[in-house]
Amino acid sequence: MHRRSLIAAALAGLPLAAARSQDFPTRPVRVVVGFPPGGGTDLVARPLAQKVQGIFGQSVVVDNRAGANGSVGLEVVAKSPPDGYTIGHVNSSVVVTNPLLYKNLAVNVERDLVPVCTVADSAVVLAVPADLPARDLRELVALAKAKPGQLNFGSGGLGSVDHLSFEVLKRQTGVEFLHVPYRGGGPALNDMIGGRVQLMISSYGMYKGQVDAGRVRIVAVLAPERHPALPDVPTGVEQGWPDLIVPAWQGIVAPAQTPAAILDKVEAAYRSALADPEVKALLISLGYFPIFRGQKDAARMIRDETVRWGTIIRELGIQLD
Repeated sequence: MHRRSLIAAALAGLPLAAARSQDFPTRPVRVVVGFPPGGGTDLVARPLAQKVQGIFGQSVVVDNRAGANGSVGLEVVAKSPPDGYTIGHVNSSVVVTNPLLYKNLAVNVERDLVPVCTVADSAVVLAVPADLPARDLRELVALAKAKPGQLNFGSGGLGSVDHLSFEVLKRQTGVEFLHVPYRGGGPALNDMIGGRVQLMISSYGMYKGQVDAGRVRIVAVLAPERHPALPDVPTGVEQGWPDLIVPAWQGIVAPAQTPAAILDKVEAAYRSALADPEVKALLISLGYFPIFRGQKDAARMIRDETVRWGTIIRELGIQLD
């Protein structure tokens, strides 16, 4: 085809593309979650998807594609057509720490995806068994110094966000704990309840049931402010460690080259869904801060956190296959 014909064909397609963007969505939208049903990311994704469904007037279906700490689902999104009908509900580890830890990921986050928004920040907390004689972080640090090498920290695995958060804790407090990596947070929690590990760091939602049952105590919230579900638990900042903040969040991404008009519609739909009082109350009860950030702010957050965690990971020398 001659160059003039190619230009004419491209121009002819512009009105159709614009019309498709304007009419979006005209069929069901798929929200890919790279984790199993019932996990923390899935629990946030589903009520939001249900609200977005009402806004769109089309079915919004959550599709769980678990594997490789969320990377399997991310690849599904990246390889989907950039038309808005497949988007991803991700957490920060999938788009920030995974690319820093794994050498051979199939997805380049910066090249293959575009941030749409963030929807919630996790209430990352420091938890201990209820029978541990430490009511807050100060007492825990004092106990660790009095019993050097006797307190074990359980994580969901080497390089996991909870492991990296643990390294931040060690740096801030100057206390050495023994790291015991597990294959997931669930087994680590079971061993903490059983007395084999004495502290863990993760989102509050993981511990809520055990806190309610009186088996686990939260001694610090690792966020800039207290969480509404834990009004009596001070932050690490309040307890004397101003940099003991662990950012963790969830948000929406789309395939690269998705038209701006469609991205704007998805962003607006999630903004409206998150403004719903029932959705806000639910997310707070699950241990999240319902916080919306649009496309530009979400992209900036990813860049900033990549620099922050990249520095920590390089200094620790962590590299996973």
